[in-house]
Amino acid sequence: MQKFIYTLIALALSIQVFAQISTNPIQEANGFYQKGEYETAIKSYESVLETRIEAPEIYFNLANAYYKTGQIAPAILNYERALLLSPDDEDVKYNLGLAQKNVIDKLEVLPEFFVSSWVSGIWNRLTASAWSYLSIISFFLFLALLSLYLYSKLSRIKKLGFFLSILCLLSSIVFYNFASKMNEQLTLREYAIIFNPSVTVKGSPNESGTQLFLLHEGTKVKVIEELGDWRNIKISDGNQGWLKKEDIEII
Repeated sequence: MQKFIYTLIALALSIQVFAQISTNPIQEANGFYQKGEYETAIKSYESVLETRIEAPEIYFNLANAYYKTGQIAPAILNYERALLLSPDDEDVKYNLGLAQKNVIDKLEVLPEFFVSSWVSGIWNRLTASAWSYLSIISFFLFLALLSLYLYSKLSRIKKLGFFLSILCLLSSIVFYNFASKMNEQLTLREYAIIFNPSVTVKGSPNESGTQLFLLHEGTKVKVIEELGDWRNIKISDGNQGWLKKEDIEII
């Protein structure tokens, strides 16, 4: 009888441990968010991200939680991170636009060369993994069609195989470049968000540098150079200058 009781206790403890292990921290964070416990949800989502787990949904929900609590800069930061992982997500774009309306700085955007704008619009429609798969598939099609060209005895089939193989090869190269560009965006992380309420951008990387202009919390900047604790940044209207590393958070 005593052995049976010990067995039941051990079984109960093992079930409890298993339940704790099997608890999905993302679902737990989602639960806090759905119940309106946004501060707790923020802590839970941040804990998940600390484990190196990344997903656009995590960043999106975290950004929403920050936005609900009036923390605009962290909200914009995480919307931008979600957009990096899912560049064609309309919900993320819409909510990011809402958050950006709270930013004090209303900067002009320099016109982009139409070809660059068109190409970036294409590669942003898919993820880096999707472009990689398309590149691999196109390359295998190239090999198959090349074989058709080499071994077919019909001249019409040989011509068709040749032209289609060239098309597949070019497509494979283009898709590979798109995948590389998307990976580059994910790894370089050259854009950042201003996190201090207001920051004075200077003409040189030191405290005594000339004061050029003022930026405010939530503004997006591009980091173009690093020097010690200083970062050379560029804003969308083309102006640039230096600010401290701790004034920004890399996307």
